[in-house]
Parts: sequence; structure tokens; C-alpha cells
Amino acid sequence: MKKMLSFMTLVLIITTSFSKPDNNKKLFTPGYIKKTMKSVTAWQLKNPKHEPTDWTNGAFYAGVSAAWKTTKSKTIYQAMMDMGKANNWKPGKRWYHADDIAICQTYVDVYKVEKKQEMIQPFIDTLAIFMKKPYPTKGNEVIKWWWCDALFMGPPAIVKLGAATGNESYFKYCDQLFKESYDLLYDKEEHLFARDLKYVIKNGKMFAKQTVKRFSGHVEMAG
Repeated sequence: MKKMLSFMTLVLIITTSFSKPDNNKKLFTPGYIKKTMKSVTAWQLKNPKHEPTDWTNGAFYAGVSAAWKTTKSKTIYQAMMDMGKANNWKPGKRWYHADDIAICQTYVDVYKVEKKQEMIQPFIDTLAIFMKKPYPTKGNEVIKWWWCDALFMGPPAIVKLGAATGNESYFKYCDQLFKESYDLLYDKEEHLFARDLKYVIKNGKMFAKQTVKRFSGHVEMAG
């Protein structure tokens, strides 16, 4: 949602720079903002660039869902429905990878309206495996959420599912994984995140803090 709002703000700033002062007020009215959101969403939906269950599509549809919640557009809502049906309401193939459940954020949003179990059951089944099996570790992937972007891909989808189903075990497990990622990637002195563990650990030792600084922006963008 933050990304969508940031983009909309940029559009408004650019438009304002070429507008007369007397016309600037309308640019920040709810009606004008919602109209612009609908236009931007419609264009992007007609010009898709991402694989259906890829994390990029998951991030995009998180914005689409935010646009629907703001505008209540039936067209946008139908696009969310069509996407879910086309994907058979399934996450990506990698049960262990946060990127492959990002798309499930939107499935849960639609489920909360439609109340159809098939919209969230594949996600529930995937999480059942994810919560029981260890991550197929290799290299620096020593925890399940070993890269900072996972903190956007995983938690929103899992927490939404927990809230929609009333299953508190999702909250507890999400908190556990978030803390593991935070403890390994976050520098409490610099207040910065590393992009992933390979920028933090090398030969069992911590990298210099300058290396950590380069990738803190990933978390800011993910948030």
C-alpha cells in the first residue's frame, strides 16, 4: 500500500508542477486521487509484466488490493478475482520460499469478502508444510527468512491469514521467523538492515558495518 501511495504522490507532484496554482487544490481532493488511482491501476492491469505467482506480481497485487479498498472499484475487484481464479488460488511452487506466498496476500483479501474456502486452502496447505519442515539450507540460508525482502513477502500474507481464520499459531510462527531475521540482519547500532546473510556473515565472521548500510533500503522499500 505504501508503494502505491508513494507512486500516486509522485504523479500528483509532477502534475502539480505543470498546473496553475488555482487548479492545484483539486489534485489533492479524494475524488481526483481515486480517479487517478483507478487510471493507474487500469493501465498496469492491461500491461502485465510479471509471472502469475512471482513475488513481483504479489507486490503488485498488494497495491491493486489497496487501490480497491480505497476506491471500491468493481473493475479492480474483478481483476483480483480473475487473477486468483487463473492461479487456482495457489502460491508459487516453492513451499519454503517467502517470495512464493506474497501473492497470497490478495487471495486472503478476496476471501474475506467471498468467504470461499478454496481461495485460501492451498495457502493453508502450503503453510502446514512450511511450519513443519526445515528450510532446505544451502550456503548462507541458515534461517527461513534469510533475506530482508522476505519481511514483506511473508509476514503480511501469514498475518492476514491468521486474522481471517482465527488461527493464532500463524501469528506466533510469524513472530518467531521475523525475530530470527531481525536478529541476524539488523544492526542495532547503525539502525540498518543487511540485504541478506551473505552480506553479514563470511567465514563465520560479521562483515563491516559499511557493507550492511548498502542494503538497508531493501527493507524500507519492502515496508
